[in-house]
Amino acid sequence: MKVILTESVNKLGKIGDIIAVKDGYAKNFLIPKKKAICYSQNNFRVFESKKTEYEKQSLSNLESATKVKEKINGKNIIIIQNASDDGRLYGSVNSSVIANKINEVISEKIVSRSEVFLKKPIKEIGVFEVKLALHSDIEIALKLAVSRTESEAEILLNPELKKVKEQKVKQQDDQDNQDGKKKQFKKNNMRKKKDDNISEENANVNFASQDSKSE
Repeated sequence: MKVILTESVNKLGKIGDIIAVKDGYAKNFLIPKKKAICYSQNNFRVFESKKTEYEKQSLSNLESATKVKEKINGKNIIIIQNASDDGRLYGSVNSSVIANKINEVISEKIVSRSEVFLKKPIKEIGVFEVKLALHSDIEIALKLAVSRTESEAEILLNPELKKVKEQKVKQQDDQDNQDGKKKQFKKNNMRKKKDDNISEENANVNFASQDSKSE
């Protein structure tokens, strides 16, 4: 399908460009998002007469994209999913799921799945890079953590945190072992003292018995 771009679109062209795209892409994204109109000689004449309006709208879209970038910049996107013990998801995370999560994070309904660039659906736990193209002049690189829990996501995004936690666990285990050894040592000492006392008492009894016999 041939369309006339009514705003600049990343990797497609600038306002006024006439390009050929797949029907689904035009009908499901470009036209509903008012980024393009179907090409015809009549539509091109209409476009030329409204070009200034389209340019103003494109500028407004750029401002909206800039606001989204400011809201999302520096933030990590976390998606919680059920997964097996080996980290395989019971399902997958696609562009649509990611777009919905981003909209939830920024409290806006601006981002569509067509603006999320993902090499392939995510099917395992981990950290992934996602590109967000909101405007031809704005492309955002995001870190996406897919995990079973928030705490797992925190560790995935901060590997050093995992080392710190493992170190703390090791220190606690070492401390527990030391405490256990001290308790065992104390217990053995008490038992030894008790045995020594019993031996001493038995010796005293035997000594007293011998004295009695000698009398």
